[in-house]
Amino acid sequence: MRIEHLIYSLAIALVFGALYYRLRGKDYYWIIVASAFAPDLDLIVDPALKVFGITLLVSGTPIVHGDFHNILVMILYAAMVAFLLLPLGIKFQDSFIFALVGFAAHLFVDALSQNPAYPFFYPLSSQYFGIGLFDYHADLFRIADRWALIFGLALLALAFFLRREILRR
Repeated sequence: MRIEHLIYSLAIALVFGALYYRLRGKDYYWIIVASAFAPDLDLIVDPALKVFGITLLVSGTPIVHGDFHNILVMILYAAMVAFLLLPLGIKFQDSFIFALVGFAAHLFVDALSQNPAYPFFYPLSSQYFGIGLFDYHADLFRIADRWALIFGLALLALAFFLRREILRR
């Protein structure tokens, strides 16, 4: 789903960045695109910690894929990014919002393509949620779902058009 996350997050980043630019005069769309891959860090955290002999438990079990796909980690991640980008001259509020939107873009794509997907509202709820608009199967060279990709590319084309119109005025 890496390609889908890139396409959908770019579409969201183009429109959100343009709207934010009209409102605040800043456009950090690249934070959204980079942050869209953050929830999948759970794939590398557990193996990386095991190298040092550390086992981190989430709800009493070692980290598995999906443990970082929730609003708690989203808020913690956005705060961490905001603090890290502060010395670069990016305001805390700006980078926090853009990191939050990027992380949420990843969760949106997962919810869109799977039902049930993940417990997105943890710690408020442990229930698994999802929309399941696509019956996701990596049928395009085993790297992407054809229909999710087509829909994403259409959204990306619409996002380019919307961005141009938003910035034109």
